[in-house]
Amino acid sequence: MPRKSGAQNSTDSEYLNVNRRQVLQGIGAASMGIAITSGSVSAQGDARQARATAAQETDEDVPISTQFYSYRSTDLSIPELIQEAADVGYDAFEPYSVGADTDVDPILEAMDDTGLGMSSAHISISAVENNTEAMANTFSQFGTPTLIDPGAGPDDWSDEAAVIDFAERCNAAADLLAEHDLEFGHHNHDAEFAEIGDTTGYDVFAENLDDQVQIQLDAGWALVAGRDPISFVAEHPTSVRSIHAKNMTVDPQEFTDIDEGDVNMRAVATAFRNAGDTDYLVFEHDDPEDPLESMRIGAYWLEKLNQPWQPGGICAIEGADTHPAKLYSPS
Repeated sequence: MPRKSGAQNSTDSEYLNVNRRQVLQGIGAASMGIAITSGSVSAQGDARQARATAAQETDEDVPISTQFYSYRSTDLSIPELIQEAADVGYDAFEPYSVGADTDVDPILEAMDDTGLGMSSAHISISAVENNTEAMANTFSQFGTPTLIDPGAGPDDWSDEAAVIDFAERCNAAADLLAEHDLEFGHHNHDAEFAEIGDTTGYDVFAENLDDQVQIQLDAGWALVAGRDPISFVAEHPTSVRSIHAKNMTVDPQEFTDIDEGDVNMRAVATAFRNAGDTDYLVFEHDDPEDPLESMRIGAYWLEKLNQPWQPGGICAIEGADTHPAKLYSPS
């Protein structure tokens, strides 16, 4: 897909900054299949004339964030990355390298200067378990970010008993953080979708989580693992509270920019927006050729996902009607 010129980039950034900067954490979306009254404004009606999925799209934006792991090769500091993210239109950011010993003052200053919030942070479950007070004291200074383990789990996700044990461990970690008004979550890769009978390990995991534990569904890894991201969101609507909008190709397995992979991100985002308690769409690219350009592309397309659907939009790939990311049709 052609990239925009410098003048267009500037226009996009100005639009995104004005349109989205003040959107904060916790914007909800209507439940799947909700009816819209005839009194809706015409713009809302226009947004519902064509749909990529059977789920009906809501009219509320989901705040957009970005995982800073995507930009590790730039050697930019967290405050510098916050400024870059603000400049291209993100509402929030998700760090992976903040801990109990982090000097938080420069980060807080950058957040205050830009208006960006910390949507969430990747932190290991063991850090939460073993250093709860210090983790809570650090992250509470940023508001109420969700602390998300970036991929811990049992050695074998096809072992149902081990999966349930890990779910209980996550429930206990969430209880520890709840005492400090913080929430806990888990982020998947592909191993989580190992088969257990006619289901998967991550489905079993989701079914055994308490309400206060969130799942941050990585759409790219789910698709690579053979799991339809839309059906996972639809079947676990109260657990999936954020989406890692990571695009990938399945064969060969490669990371791509958000608008170039096999994940139909429009369909995934539509299902997510209609599923229930939606917190954030989070852009990530594990191996970008040009990290800051990928950051800009991610913001541009996540903004488009919060606009009325257009035929031929994001990832309108050949054979989309049978693409794995569009297989789910709510009854």
